[in-house]
Amino acid sequence: MTPDQIGIIVGAIFTLFILSYLLGDNFLFRFATHVLVGAGAAYIAFTVFVDVLWQRVVLPFIILRSTLDPTLQMKVDALVAGIGLLLSLLLLSKFLPRWAFIGNIPVGYLVGVGAAVALGGALFGTIGAQVYATALPPKDIAISPTPNLGLNVILNIIVVIGTLTALLSFGFYRAARRGILSGVNSIGRWFVSIALGATFALVYVASVTVLIDRVQAIVNAFGLITGSK
Repeated sequence: MTPDQIGIIVGAIFTLFILSYLLGDNFLFRFATHVLVGAGAAYIAFTVFVDVLWQRVVLPFIILRSTLDPTLQMKVDALVAGIGLLLSLLLLSKFLPRWAFIGNIPVGYLVGVGAAVALGGALFGTIGAQVYATALPPKDIAISPTPNLGLNVILNIIVVIGTLTALLSFGFYRAARRGILSGVNSIGRWFVSIALGATFALVYVASVTVLIDRVQAIVNAFGLITGSK
């Protein structure tokens, strides 16, 4: 039996352990979750050691020390590794209540970088891309008129209205009960509800797909164990 076949059987067994939760909390389900958490923690620890500590911290110093004529890039890599190592050591001060305030320096750095990355991703990856896609005209107008021209124009208008009303519905302003902004907010909330419903449908379809894949894996494992094709 090949390692791939053994993996299929083990995966099917743990799938049955997880599905046993449908009968109630039991030892098999807890065992499977503990193995999953342990394997995930071990993988993360190994990845951090190999891809972060060794590649980004230890290796730059080794290369710099073993090179007679280091280049500017080697010096920069060693400097960045030294700064990261220093911040990591400062973070360990959180274990000492008396010196815990020193750990606020790396924590503030991490929070600032994380907020900047999240904000940049939201602006340029989501909002900016949506605004750009909304401003584009239908493809049939730029190429040549086709029978689908009218439908594409209508869809483009719906996308424009949906984008603008959804953005305005999150505005920090007070709208009159029967004013124009109140109607815009209502339309925007409808579009947001439709988007959330579509997202939930996609998540549901993905979950059902995973379930079907696991059931198929159980069937394949049963065939391997019994020797049937």
